[in-house]
Amino acid sequence: MKNTGTRRIAPALSIAFGAGLVTVLIAPPAFAQQTIERVEITGSSIKRVDAETALPVQVVTRQEIEATGAANVEQFLQGLGVALQGNNNSVAATGSGATTGGVSSVSLRGLGSQRTLVLIDGKRVSAGGTLTDSTSVDINHIPVAAIERVEVLKDGASAIYGSDAIGGVINFILRKAYKGAEATPYANLTQHPGGPGWGASGLLGWGNMATDNFNATVSFDYKKQDALFGAQRDFANRGINVEKSNDTTSGNTFPANFVAADGSFGTRNPDFPTCTGPYATNSPLFTNVLGSKGCRFDPSPLVSLLPASEQTSIFGTLRYAFASDVEGYGQFSYSNKEQRSIIQPVPISDQFALPLNHPLFNVAPYSTFGHVDTFLLQGPGRPNASPYYPVAFVQGITGGATPDLLIRYRSAITGNRDISDISDQTRVVLGLKAPVFGGWDSDTAFLHVDTKLTERVNGGYPSLSGILPLLNSGQVNPFLGGNTPLVQAQADATQYRGDAWKTKTSIDSLATTVRHDLTTLPGGPAALAVGADGRREGFVLDPSPAIQSGDISGYGGNFLPIDKSRLVGAGFAELVAPIVRSVELTGAVRYDHYENVGSKTSPKLGARWQPAKEVVLRGSVGRGFRAPSLTELYQPNVIGVTAPGLSDPARCKASGGDPKACVTQFPITLGGNPALQPETSTNRTLGTVFEPTNNTSFAFDWWEIDLKETIISGIAPAFILAHQAQFGGFITRAAPDAACPGCPGQITSIDQTNTNLGETRVRGLDVDFRHRMPTAASGVYTVGLNGTYFLKYEIQNPDGSFSSINGQVSPITQGIGGVIPRWRHYLYLDWKLAPWNLTLAQQYQSRYEDIPGTIEDTTNRTVLAYSVFHFYSSYSGLIDKNLKVTFGIRNLLDTKPPYTNAGGQNYFQGGYDPGYVDPRGRTYLLSATYKFM
Repeated sequence: MKNTGTRRIAPALSIAFGAGLVTVLIAPPAFAQQTIERVEITGSSIKRVDAETALPVQVVTRQEIEATGAANVEQFLQGLGVALQGNNNSVAATGSGATTGGVSSVSLRGLGSQRTLVLIDGKRVSAGGTLTDSTSVDINHIPVAAIERVEVLKDGASAIYGSDAIGGVINFILRKAYKGAEATPYANLTQHPGGPGWGASGLLGWGNMATDNFNATVSFDYKKQDALFGAQRDFANRGINVEKSNDTTSGNTFPANFVAADGSFGTRNPDFPTCTGPYATNSPLFTNVLGSKGCRFDPSPLVSLLPASEQTSIFGTLRYAFASDVEGYGQFSYSNKEQRSIIQPVPISDQFALPLNHPLFNVAPYSTFGHVDTFLLQGPGRPNASPYYPVAFVQGITGGATPDLLIRYRSAITGNRDISDISDQTRVVLGLKAPVFGGWDSDTAFLHVDTKLTERVNGGYPSLSGILPLLNSGQVNPFLGGNTPLVQAQADATQYRGDAWKTKTSIDSLATTVRHDLTTLPGGPAALAVGADGRREGFVLDPSPAIQSGDISGYGGNFLPIDKSRLVGAGFAELVAPIVRSVELTGAVRYDHYENVGSKTSPKLGARWQPAKEVVLRGSVGRGFRAPSLTELYQPNVIGVTAPGLSDPARCKASGGDPKACVTQFPITLGGNPALQPETSTNRTLGTVFEPTNNTSFAFDWWEIDLKETIISGIAPAFILAHQAQFGGFITRAAPDAACPGCPGQITSIDQTNTNLGETRVRGLDVDFRHRMPTAASGVYTVGLNGTYFLKYEIQNPDGSFSSINGQVSPITQGIGGVIPRWRHYLYLDWKLAPWNLTLAQQYQSRYEDIPGTIEDTTNRTVLAYSVFHFYSSYSGLIDKNLKVTFGIRNLLDTKPPYTNAGGQNYFQGGYDPGYVDPRGRTYLLSATYKFM
């Protein structure tokens, strides 16, 4: 019988077709085809052994995508477990409190999105446009409705596809060759409050290549997602976990804490220990362990777990046959995405000291109060004496004195921080496939793609030069009771509103590939493909003058303009040689030249041996090369702050809980490094595919990646702070002060500029099992498992030693790693009986080692395994034969995510890791597709 769920003979190589990358079909019988089409494998009900190439490829079909009911690419990739090992993928939620621009990216093998090449129909996509990343693609610009399937090449492919494919390739194949029309409204309804979404898509196609010599396909998509906040989920509404010794609260709160400016007493709050204000809470860890008498602010309830978003897109393709062997093609797409993130009000406090290189270091009001964001409440009898000074409370502490008070304030008067990230992506492809001299076939294409990203401030970001004089005038009430309308209006007038910064990332390329059969070998024709690829990469950052000055609170520092571009050229070749019918060898070589960086030649060898009809053995070895990106090289050094909840062990306890050293945020220096060296890698795979029957197949692939000169965006601040004997050189301190005799001075900066760390060693095993059980009476049952087990993940330390981060959160580096669970799988049971299709699936990842809590935690803790079940169903022909209705339940058992200390430390979301969790909980999916025939 024929396989109705067809599979490409050479999906890995089709990724490169038309992108100026090598395109050679591994299976010789299919090589003669001028376009790579789906191939039905006669005699098999599931994927065939003889459809397997020398490289491991995971294919996600249109049917699987539709079944998930996902509103965007991020959601269905998470739900299907698509080889995204290592949860350092940026998701929409991680934009809360960070300058990610709302970009959602993907990471293969846990090596980071900058080492994962994302393609659309085999051609490149420009990066999402974040401030610090000119490489990572925003996958949510690709509408789900436009995707035919996704092909994931899980082998480093720099020799074939380009220097940035060290971790692998994800190719989104768009729907084309479609004739007719269909429309699909859909909704995602959450059982718990917050986070519902809805949208509609349409697909229109006309023309038949065989009879009309052309085909045009256009897809439309609109979607809207409502926000979900920490207060709406009990697993994310609190940043204090006494059992785990973790407290990610802040001492800058409302009603405000204060300390005596003359040092006569430490942290106090008039509302302590009740701490009942709108932005105040009591922390048992601070009260009982550190002895604090101040209230704390917990940001967790106010943080967006899912930001509100709205997106509109149009994708179109056109193919035209000028002759039987000459085809022109084109693509055009435009996507507009707006994402709104809301988090807690900004902190304004003497706890935030300016580094020497901050542009406002010697500018009033900073220079007036010791280069800090000081809110000073002056006591009775002073020039700006405040009517809100708590005289009786302070005298109860001092016995009569009324010293000036340094106020640790959460700026409730200017409200929550509110930003919108507006992203526009335009993409144009024009190509021609035609025969050339001597029977060679060619494919030449021009590509232009650019992404423009604007971050717009809606409110909650006062200018410091405006708000600080108002705060220090004595007119603002930092405690309960409110402010006069006049003062409120004055505070509102200090707010910065408008565009904070804009970026543009762009690629313009011209590529050509020619291919031909050379000679006939015992196993079939030997085939050769050669080609060239030239492109211009550009990145522009245009921050507003206010952002450049560093005067806007809430951004943690300042950003400076960038306008950089470079030319990249490449030449490549690949040879396929079927030595005998059961043995096929492939060889590839690529030469890349990056302007102002250098050149590298990357070879690759592969072999496929089929000793019996039921067995294929395959393997490959290759070299990789990744040039530093434009932002990694040229981003100006600027000032930022760490995530909250960090402490300086050298000063915290010895100072008696100094708020500037305990569970706080520290200044950091961020930026590029023109001296960065390119990364190089060696990738190896060895696997087997075994098909004992037509309905059963097993695939096992062992793989390893050795990455040298690993580029990271700084060693993690928490790791530096905890290992100061080894990494103290990354810390800059002020002179020692009287507040902590014998202690080192206050931290003024932690170096987080880009650097080459050393070697990264990753090893793993991929497993793919499928078994199909057709029955005459009850339909077809299919069970499948796709999983990855990490054997090793080691990162080299600056002293040359290696540290394992396998099965844990990487405590060492940023820009690579993330959570590395040892085992991760997607397991499903599917049943088909026309007109029904039902699927029960499990998304699972194993437990891993957690990071320490923030308060004197030396316990080895574990983040529990995460197992979520999903149910999907569809029924065709309801009411009308052209109508298909889909219903599903994601997170069928309403499973809560496992607790991790990383929530609140590495992310603003408290209690869980947003990198691999959908915080909505049980969600009902409903869609209806109607085809107009």
